[in-house]
Amino acid sequence: MSNQIYNARHHTLILLKDFLGLLQQGSPFNQEPMPSDEQSFVDQLQGLIAALQDPAAQACFDGQDWLNRLFRNFPTLAPHLGREVLWYFGGDALHFMPDAEIAKFQLLEEALYQAGEDFDYMATKVAIFSKDSS
Repeated sequence: MSNQIYNARHHTLILLKDFLGLLQQGSPFNQEPMPSDEQSFVDQLQGLIAALQDPAAQACFDGQDWLNRLFRNFPTLAPHLGREVLWYFGGDALHFMPDAEIAKFQLLEEALYQAGEDFDYMATKVAIFSKDSS
């Protein structure tokens, strides 16, 4: 079995689409009409997803803004979002990650660049994140 080349943008896009699907299953995000703040939040997420689907788009700051809004306005939803999304957007989003987690993502990224095309992202992630952080 050959490994696929890891694409962080594509992986982030999948995680955001999964998160959007999860949102739309629960109240108040499944109500018609949706409350205005929640509708605006979903619209912002859908715009971010659209930007990530366009290879020419620069979605970095939009992602950081959306993540700030997630943690500020909907903190109970944040644990349902893959942590790779915070790492991908970086910047202000890293304020929501503990230093130990940032260090693990740095190790994962270093392993990715050292391995090149022969890299099993999930196996490496499991190996790094399952290590005791002491």
